[in-house]
Amino acid sequence: MTIPYLAEPLPVADHQYAIIDRMRVPELPESWPLIELVSPMLAPQAHLYPWLLPLHGLKSGDWRQLMAELTQGKNPHSPPTSCLLLNSASNPLTVRNALVEALQFYDQHRNGHILRYYDPRVLFHLHWMLTPWQLSHRLPAREVPVWTFWLEGEWRTLSFPEKIACPPGELRQLPLEELQYIGQINIVLSMLRVPVKDLDQRQEISKQIRSLLEQAAHCQLPTPEDRITFALHGLQQREDFWLSPKMAAFLILARQTADFYRDETSNWDDARWLDMTEPQSRTAGWNN
Repeated sequence: MTIPYLAEPLPVADHQYAIIDRMRVPELPESWPLIELVSPMLAPQAHLYPWLLPLHGLKSGDWRQLMAELTQGKNPHSPPTSCLLLNSASNPLTVRNALVEALQFYDQHRNGHILRYYDPRVLFHLHWMLTPWQLSHRLPAREVPVWTFWLEGEWRTLSFPEKIACPPGELRQLPLEELQYIGQINIVLSMLRVPVKDLDQRQEISKQIRSLLEQAAHCQLPTPEDRITFALHGLQQREDFWLSPKMAAFLILARQTADFYRDETSNWDDARWLDMTEPQSRTAGWNN
């Protein structure tokens, strides 16, 4: 079970707040009533964290201009100024405090981690990686029940129910090992020739990428670049391509040198891939 998306996104003008990733949009008009989303402990690095913009605090002309931009933003390669809009009846201070608290979480060893939920590419994965209870308690769903985010040129809306029960025996701790795959999954998704707009399809492909990244680690590929390249190949080549005799021999070599897998395979054409992934190799060596 997951929290469903609305069949149609909530109109952008029906939101009270926008979150703006200042790493992507570092400068905005000084007249905008921007609020930093950063705790006192992280204040020295405030430029790394987003702004909260109370939309009703904008001058009427600025509000109309921003709404027009958000409505017209259909290019998947050109994100709008804000990619996350919030619908909430709470006041700005309450929303700000709740969002700041959600930015950081601690694992079982009390090590702190930053959760970049304000990036739609991350929020999308949180939606399927976490249980409804985990998601609603990690995000301030009580203070902000409606979240509308921009992904691949389209707006999507998550609307949280008022209460979500925690089933008996369900883990309340966030699955840190799974969350750590989000960055690499997004890199692989960005390498696909065609953007995956259908959310169900995007979720299934993301799960497949995660499994392929795990397989790459099992094959002992030494660098993130090697493992990301392996996962991309897993989407493009025959199923279990790494089990073919030539690929198995190649992977033994690849595990010994950083980025060897990425660099060597970058020069392979279709004929080479077909030869390397034959279920029964005609020759013993991968480089024959």
